[in-house]
Amino acid sequence: MKKQLVAIFTVLALFLSIGTSASAEQATDEMKKTIEKGIESKHKDLKKGSLTLTDIETYPNQDSKLDASEVTVAIANYDTVRDNIFYFDHTEVVFYDADKNELLAEAAVAKANSQIKDYKKAHESDLGTHMDWIVVTALLFVLILVPLFILAVWEKRQYLTTKFKIDNNLYDQTNLYR
Repeated sequence: MKKQLVAIFTVLALFLSIGTSASAEQATDEMKKTIEKGIESKHKDLKKGSLTLTDIETYPNQDSKLDASEVTVAIANYDTVRDNIFYFDHTEVVFYDADKNELLAEAAVAKANSQIKDYKKAHESDLGTHMDWIVVTALLFVLILVPLFILAVWEKRQYLTTKFKIDNNLYDQTNLYR
Protein backbone atom coordinates (compact mmCIF):
# COMPACT_ATOMS: atom_id res chain seq x y z
CA MET A 1 0.00 0.00 0.00
CA LYS A 2 2.80 2.40 0.92
CA LYS A 3 4.66 1.66 -2.30
CA GLN A 4 1.56 2.41 -4.36
CA LEU A 5 1.00 5.73 -2.58
CA VAL A 6 4.63 6.73 -3.10
CA ALA A 7 4.40 5.76 -6.78
CA ILE A 8 1.17 7.74 -7.28
CA PHE A 9 2.63 10.75 -5.47
CA THR A 10 5.81 10.59 -7.59
CA VAL A 11 3.87 10.40 -10.85
CA LEU A 12 1.62 13.27 -9.74
CA ALA A 13 4.61 15.41 -8.78
CA LEU A 14 6.26 14.63 -12.13
CA PHE A 15 3.19 15.67 -14.13
CA LEU A 16 2.73 18.86 -12.10
CA SER A 17 6.35 19.90 -12.58
CA ILE A 18 6.16 19.28 -16.34
CA GLY A 19 2.91 21.23 -16.57
CA THR A 20 4.32 24.32 -14.85
CA SER A 21 7.50 24.43 -16.92
CA ALA A 22 5.59 23.98 -20.17
CA SER A 23 3.23 26.85 -19.40
CA ALA A 24 6.02 29.37 -18.72
CA GLU A 25 6.91 31.83 -21.49
CA GLN A 26 10.19 31.38 -23.28
CA ALA A 27 12.63 34.14 -24.18
CA THR A 28 13.18 34.68 -27.89
CA ASP A 29 16.67 35.11 -29.30
CA GLU A 30 15.88 38.73 -30.23
CA MET A 31 14.73 39.45 -26.69
CA LYS A 32 17.84 37.89 -25.18
CA LYS A 33 20.19 39.76 -27.55
CA THR A 34 18.48 43.09 -26.89
CA ILE A 35 18.56 42.64 -23.12
CA GLU A 36 22.20 41.53 -23.28
CA LYS A 37 23.11 44.68 -25.26
CA GLY A 38 21.28 46.85 -22.72
CA ILE A 39 23.02 45.20 -19.79
CA GLU A 40 26.38 45.36 -21.58
CA SER A 41 25.97 49.13 -21.98
CA LYS A 42 25.54 49.34 -18.21
CA HIS A 43 28.22 46.76 -17.30
CA LYS A 44 31.26 46.80 -19.61
CA ASP A 45 32.65 43.74 -17.81
CA LEU A 46 29.68 41.47 -18.64
CA LYS A 47 30.69 37.83 -19.03
CA LYS A 48 29.64 36.67 -22.50
CA GLY A 49 26.91 34.03 -22.55
CA SER A 50 26.09 34.30 -18.86
CA LEU A 51 22.67 35.94 -19.28
CA THR A 52 19.69 33.78 -18.37
CA LEU A 53 16.09 34.97 -18.32
CA THR A 54 13.58 33.33 -15.99
CA ASP A 55 9.98 33.92 -14.88
CA ILE A 56 9.05 35.69 -18.11
CA GLU A 57 5.60 37.25 -18.11
CA THR A 58 3.82 39.62 -20.48
CA TYR A 59 1.44 42.32 -19.28
CA PRO A 60 -0.78 44.64 -21.35
CA ASN A 61 0.16 48.30 -21.33
CA GLN A 62 -2.34 50.59 -19.59
CA ASP A 63 -0.24 53.76 -19.77
CA SER A 64 -1.03 56.08 -22.69
CA LYS A 65 2.38 57.77 -22.44
CA LEU A 66 4.22 54.51 -23.08
CA ASP A 67 4.24 53.59 -26.77
CA ALA A 68 3.95 49.81 -26.43
CA SER A 69 1.06 47.37 -26.61
CA GLU A 70 2.62 44.91 -24.15
CA VAL A 71 5.45 44.92 -21.63
CA THR A 72 7.41 41.72 -21.12
CA VAL A 73 8.96 41.39 -17.67
CA ALA A 74 11.67 38.88 -16.74
CA ILE A 75 14.26 38.12 -14.10
CA ALA A 76 17.74 38.49 -15.60
CA ASN A 77 20.66 36.60 -14.06
CA TYR A 78 24.12 37.46 -15.38
CA ASP A 79 27.76 37.52 -14.30
CA THR A 80 30.39 40.23 -14.49
CA VAL A 81 34.15 39.76 -14.17
CA ARG A 82 36.48 42.62 -13.28
CA ASP A 83 40.22 42.22 -13.81
CA ASN A 84 39.82 38.41 -13.87
CA ILE A 85 39.72 38.59 -10.06
CA PHE A 86 36.38 39.99 -8.97
CA TYR A 87 33.38 37.86 -9.97
CA PHE A 88 29.86 39.22 -9.42
CA ASP A 89 26.47 37.54 -9.86
CA HIS A 90 23.67 40.00 -10.67
CA THR A 91 19.93 39.41 -10.54
CA GLU A 92 17.51 42.12 -11.64
CA VAL A 93 14.11 42.69 -13.20
CA VAL A 94 14.23 43.71 -16.87
CA PHE A 95 11.45 45.23 -18.97
CA TYR A 96 11.20 44.56 -22.69
CA ASP A 97 9.03 45.93 -25.50
CA ALA A 98 8.57 43.19 -28.11
CA ASP A 99 7.01 45.56 -30.67
CA LYS A 100 10.05 47.82 -30.91
CA ASN A 101 12.54 45.18 -29.77
CA GLU A 102 14.01 47.42 -27.08
CA LEU A 103 14.81 47.34 -23.40
CA LEU A 104 12.61 49.63 -21.33
CA ALA A 105 13.63 51.59 -18.27
CA GLU A 106 11.88 50.94 -14.98
CA ALA A 107 10.67 54.53 -14.79
CA ALA A 108 9.01 54.18 -18.21
CA VAL A 109 6.93 51.17 -17.17
CA ALA A 110 6.10 52.40 -13.66
CA LYS A 111 2.51 53.22 -14.61
CA ALA A 112 2.09 50.64 -17.40
CA ASN A 113 0.34 48.02 -15.28
CA SER A 114 -0.19 47.44 -11.57
CA GLN A 115 0.66 43.76 -12.02
CA ILE A 116 4.23 44.76 -12.91
CA LYS A 117 4.65 46.26 -9.43
CA ASP A 118 3.24 43.07 -7.91
CA TYR A 119 5.66 41.02 -10.02
CA LYS A 120 8.61 43.09 -8.81
CA LYS A 121 7.48 42.84 -5.16
CA ALA A 122 7.10 39.08 -5.50
CA HIS A 123 10.72 38.75 -6.73
CA GLU A 124 12.21 41.42 -4.47
CA SER A 125 14.06 38.92 -2.29
CA ASP A 126 15.79 37.40 -5.35
CA LEU A 127 17.20 40.69 -6.65
CA GLY A 128 20.68 42.01 -5.96
CA THR A 129 24.39 41.53 -6.51
CA HIS A 130 26.56 38.85 -4.96
CA MET A 131 30.36 38.85 -5.00
CA ASP A 132 32.25 35.57 -5.31
CA TRP A 133 34.95 35.68 -2.62
CA ILE A 134 36.95 32.58 -3.56
CA VAL A 135 39.55 34.30 -5.75
CA VAL A 136 39.94 37.28 -3.40
CA THR A 137 40.33 34.98 -0.40
CA ALA A 138 42.93 32.89 -2.23
CA LEU A 139 44.94 36.02 -3.08
CA LEU A 140 44.81 37.21 0.51
CA PHE A 141 45.93 33.77 1.65
CA VAL A 142 48.90 33.98 -0.73
CA LEU A 143 49.75 37.43 0.62
CA ILE A 144 50.00 35.92 4.09
CA LEU A 145 51.93 32.81 3.01
CA VAL A 146 54.68 34.55 1.02
CA PRO A 147 56.10 36.56 3.95
CA LEU A 148 55.82 33.50 6.20
CA PHE A 149 57.74 31.48 3.63
CA ILE A 150 60.43 34.12 3.46
CA LEU A 151 60.75 34.20 7.24
CA ALA A 152 60.66 30.45 7.79
CA VAL A 153 62.58 28.95 4.88
CA TRP A 154 64.66 31.55 3.08
CA GLU A 155 65.84 33.47 6.15
CA LYS A 156 67.38 30.36 7.71
CA ARG A 157 69.65 29.93 4.70
CA GLN A 158 70.90 33.50 4.77
CA TYR A 159 74.59 34.20 5.12
CA LEU A 160 75.49 35.00 8.74
CA THR A 161 78.86 36.76 9.05
CA THR A 162 79.45 36.05 12.74
CA LYS A 163 78.86 32.32 12.35
CA PHE A 164 81.10 32.24 9.27
CA LYS A 165 83.92 34.08 11.05
CA ILE A 166 83.78 31.81 14.12
CA ASP A 167 83.66 28.63 12.01
CA ASN A 168 86.66 29.77 9.96
CA ASN A 169 88.60 31.16 12.94
CA LEU A 170 88.72 34.69 11.57
CA TYR A 171 88.56 36.16 15.09
CA ASP A 172 91.54 34.04 16.02
CA GLN A 173 89.55 32.75 18.98
CA THR A 174 91.47 29.47 19.23
CA ASN A 175 94.70 31.33 20.05
CA LEU A 176 93.04 33.91 22.31
CA TYR A 177 91.56 31.48 24.81
CA ARG A 178 94.40 28.99 25.17
